[in-house]
Order: sequence, then structure tokens, then C-alpha cells
Amino acid sequence: MQVFKAYLQIIRKNSGLLIMYLGIVVALAIMMSQLNQPNQQMGFVSSRVNIALVDRTTQSNHALINGLHDYLADKNTIVMIEDDNQALKDALFYGKIEYALIIPETFQNEFDQKNSAQLETMSNPGSMASIYLNMQVNKYLNTFKFYQMGYPNKSQIELAHLTLANLRLNTPVVVQNKPSIRGSYENVSYYFNYLAYALLSILIIGISTCMLTFNNLDLKRRNLCSPMTLKSMNLQLIAGNLVFSLFSWFVFIVISLLIYATKMFSINGLLYGLNSLCFMFVSLALSFLIGISLKNRNAQSAVSNVLALGMSFIAGVFVPQAIIGQTVLRFARLTPTYWYVLANNEIGTLTNLSKANLQVIFSAMGVQFVFIAIFFLVAGFVIYRKRQQN
Repeated sequence: MQVFKAYLQIIRKNSGLLIMYLGIVVALAIMMSQLNQPNQQMGFVSSRVNIALVDRTTQSNHALINGLHDYLADKNTIVMIEDDNQALKDALFYGKIEYALIIPETFQNEFDQKNSAQLETMSNPGSMASIYLNMQVNKYLNTFKFYQMGYPNKSQIELAHLTLANLRLNTPVVVQNKPSIRGSYENVSYYFNYLAYALLSILIIGISTCMLTFNNLDLKRRNLCSPMTLKSMNLQLIAGNLVFSLFSWFVFIVISLLIYATKMFSINGLLYGLNSLCFMFVSLALSFLIGISLKNRNAQSAVSNVLALGMSFIAGVFVPQAIIGQTVLRFARLTPTYWYVLANNEIGTLTNLSKANLQVIFSAMGVQFVFIAIFFLVAGFVIYRKRQQN
């Protein structure tokens, strides 16, 4: 087992760089656990506001003003305050009301004559309620004006009825929640998504370093002169690659158990582990292909960074797939990282073990095995060509 021992010594010599990548994914997992705490879903809920409505017009039965009063009363609580500026200011100061609408004496004539009709308002500085109430008032007046222009022969009472009927219409809204990883498994999905970058980087650096060392032409010729057979040497290299890959994957699984203990001991946790094991074999095959293709160590870091970071960015490791453009995703489907992240996202939303739900997950894992076969086939072709050249 001399080749296997030498393999482990090379890994031990480069352990500092490998530990650095391990620290990166652990730090990211902990950071995202703190930043992505599940929040309650919030929506818009209309609230009633205490308001005062002061009518200073001379006609008490004006349909426009009565309609405005009814519309505001539907959405708010009208508080009776005497028609006095100081009394209105006191009511605002002590919180009895949040908004006061004063209809001046000339408002009716100005509105009917299509002049610039002005209303007076009073509210506390910086009050959001005043903006909300101004929108309601403008909405009513603009709708009334719209009907007035469209039906010039109708009376003011008819126009007010049409306006109120229009504004009281309620449109039913049904919010369909698309499956997302937000919830109890959100942080676990983030962890296993980041694992793709770290695991691929570690295996590319580790395996390609060992393969470059053993594929050195002088060392290879020396090994061929030794009593050890070529078959035994290759089997020990395969064992070294497999042991190193499994150990790296096992370390990440142990860390996930320490951080997400309760969530990992579940069906979802089992599927996360199985999916990451599939991606470990993908990384092993790709790293082996890179290791036998490179001719010197100068390109090793560049290839590692380009492949690991590039596939991570376009496939949804650092940026969720839900917000990535379709053009980028179509290109990302040509990478195994896309299918690994897709399976993680599906596992995060898994609530029942139905055939339809599991089919998507195992299909994504199956695509990863297709990439494994492709990488090993290409690696075999590269080895065959190199043997012919040598």
C-alpha cells in the first residue's frame, strides 16, 4: 500500500488549503443561519382611522358632500368635533383623531364650475394616516368627476350613487404560494447549497494535486520499474481518491449534524445527505478528469476557481435559482451543480413522500449520475490518448 500511503501524505501536506475551504462553508452556513431566520408572512390589512369631517358649506343636502361622508365612514371612524380650529388641533394633539378634513364654504360651487376646488386638511407632522386619507378623498372626487363628465345629464344624487357603487366594489384576490424553501429547512438548504462550492473546490485541489504528482513523467517511469504492478498502483490511487472524497463528504455531514441536529434526523435530512453524496461522486469524477488533464500546477488554482465559482454562481449556489434569469438557467442546466441545487430546493419544500415529489428529486440525482459517467468516459479517453503519445 505504498502508493496509498504516499497519497495520504500528499493530502496531509496540503491540508491547510483544504481546511480553509472547509472553514468557508461552515462560516457561510452559520452566517446564513443568523441572517435567514423565518419571518411571519406579512400582508396589507386596511385599518380604520379616527377622523373629523367638518362641513362648512351652506347646503346640508349636497349629494357630493354626503357621498364623500359616506365613503369615508365606510373605511374610517368619524369623530364628532366642533367646528373650531383650536378644538381640532387639540383633538390631534391628544390623539382623539389622526386626520381632519375641512370642506370650505365655496367648495361646492368651485367643484360644480370645474374650477380648482380646494379642501383643507389638518394632521400631525409626518403622519402616514394623512397620506392614506388624502388618497381616499382624491379617489372619491376623481371618480365622481369621471362620472360627471361621462353622464352630464344625470343628477348629483345619481352621480353620487354611481360613485359609491363603484368604490364599494371588492375584487377577490387569491394568493397562491409557490413552493419555496422558506421555513424550517431554509437554513439547511443554504448549508447544502454552499457545500457544492466547498466540496468541489476541496476535491479539485486535493485530487488534482495527487494526480499531478503521480503523473509526473520521471516519477511514473520510476514506478513502472518497481516490482509493483500497474494494476495495483491504479487500484491504490482509486482507493486514495475514494477515501479522500468520502472523508471530505463525511466531515460536512458531521458539521450539518452538529448545526442542524433535529432537522437532519428526518426524511428530508436523509435526502439532503443522499443528494450531497451524489454530488460528491460528481466532484470526484470531475476532479479526476482535471487531475489527469493538467500538465502543471500553475493552472490548478485557476481551473479550480473558474469551475467551482463559475458553476456555483450560475447554478444557484450563491444566488437563488428563483431570481436567476431564464437564459442563465438554460445554460446552467448543462452543469451538475444546477441539478444538485434543484434537488436541494425540492427537498426543502418536501412535506409528503408522494411519488410526484420524490420523482423530481431522484430525477435530479439521476442527471448527476449521467454527468459522473460522462466525466469518467472523457477521463478514460484522455488516459488512452496520453498512453498513445507516451
